[in-house]
Amino acid sequence: MYHVNDRIHYGGSGVCTVQDITTMRFGRTREKYYVLKPLHQNASVIYVPVNNEQLVGKMRPVMTRDEVEQLIRDMPEIETVWVDDIQARKATFDQLLRGNNCTDLIKIIKTLYQHKKRRQAMGKTLHVSDENYLREAQRLLYDEIAGVMGMNPNEVNAYILERVDLSA
Repeated sequence: MYHVNDRIHYGGSGVCTVQDITTMRFGRTREKYYVLKPLHQNASVIYVPVNNEQLVGKMRPVMTRDEVEQLIRDMPEIETVWVDDIQARKATFDQLLRGNNCTDLIKIIKTLYQHKKRRQAMGKTLHVSDENYLREAQRLLYDEIAGVMGMNPNEVNAYILERVDLSA
């Protein structure tokens, strides 16, 4: 059970603050909801039924500062997950994105960063879907790191690069 003012990570929405836990009426049923406010999306509010295990399962506590620092230190050892077949690669990346796990986001970022460098060396660009997966994984990871470390998501890439060489 989460409480008001808890900071959580909610699936594809990123870091949110539990603004309220309230009972709402839809039709004839009254149900208790978590009211979530995404940290870096000012106009959004998310309502999650407290008794919906599937949706509540997308919620997890955000990392601690120590966990962020350890994750960054571990980045060089995190494996890549390249799959040649584009449809199988999409399925792999979709599964990793849905997992709501920062290590899985790094797998996507690292894989596509390395692939992008190889493609650039040949004078080519990333496939559009790969570029979209890279952007989404970065958005989710950087949102959480920024929320934990008290910085802007745009500052996270430089923060990581100061601490680790991702090209290894």
